[in-house]
Amino acid sequence: MEKSILITGASGFIGSSLVNEAIERGYRTYAGVRAHSSRKYLDHPGINFIELDLDDPVTMDHALVSFKSRFGRPDFIIHAAGITKALHRWEYRKINFERTRDLVRMLIREDIAPHKFIYISSLSSFGPGEKGAPITAYQEKRPVSEYGKSKLATEQFLHGLEDFPFVIINPTAVYGPRDKGFLLVMKSIQKHLEIKIAGAGEQLSFVHVDDLCQAVFLCMESAPVRRQFLVSDLEAYTEKDFNGIVRAGLRRKTISMTLPVWMAKGAVWATEALGRISGKAVLLNRDRFPEFAAANWGVDCSEIAALGFRPRHDLKQGLDQTIRWYQKEGWL
Repeated sequence: MEKSILITGASGFIGSSLVNEAIERGYRTYAGVRAHSSRKYLDHPGINFIELDLDDPVTMDHALVSFKSRFGRPDFIIHAAGITKALHRWEYRKINFERTRDLVRMLIREDIAPHKFIYISSLSSFGPGEKGAPITAYQEKRPVSEYGKSKLATEQFLHGLEDFPFVIINPTAVYGPRDKGFLLVMKSIQKHLEIKIAGAGEQLSFVHVDDLCQAVFLCMESAPVRRQFLVSDLEAYTEKDFNGIVRAGLRRKTISMTLPVWMAKGAVWATEALGRISGKAVLLNRDRFPEFAAANWGVDCSEIAALGFRPRHDLKQGLDQTIRWYQKEGWL
């Protein structure tokens, strides 16, 4: 029997990739989007759209109750909605924690809870690794940003529920076609300039968005519930590795500039100030600066590997594919 899946945040980079993966796997797929969200990358005729605005609890409740009456309870929900950048720090908690909490409470109250609820969190909820050791699923969590704290608050809320069948996915830095998170770095290298923060990027981890989708569905379709999985491509890199692959892919030689932390902070402050003036949030802001300046984002993904996860892309393959897509689309 065809199983149903509802994916929130479906218009986003990760969300749209999850929708496409669900379609390819034969799920009856419902894409939760806001009324005015772009559907540019959601063009498969098999996608069923549901207008779902998590910012408006009343409208959200009505939409989900209507969904249940028309289609029944979804077998699975993947909650990929959230924000990674904000003009104000309080927005992280409001959107990433409070709105997710409201959603889950509503699912329980209206008896719409799925067989499994997959929450797409972030490695930021753990905070950087210490003393060169990789981050593990069982270590104490010390997020260094309000973004990371908002993700951790949601994880703690889910763990505090009784008999709610959740799985938490903590991906490391996710990249791939359609992602804009690494575009600024690539544009800088294209212009022959590498800008580094002193002490940052000594241990890094990455995962291609297609491999993240594979990991999510592996966890969704396997037995474990009330579990948490770190996800990367199972390898360790440095900032030098990343930049070297991008340089080769773009066929560029660069000048390297290393900024002391105080100078990098000043540049971030100025960028954030310009964003506030224009009303546009920027990813590299004062809240998230400690993450970008951290030395260690290495990760131990033993748990997901034990389930049989084997990524299809190493960093070079994935970045080469991403660069070609950027060039084709005119982004680079």
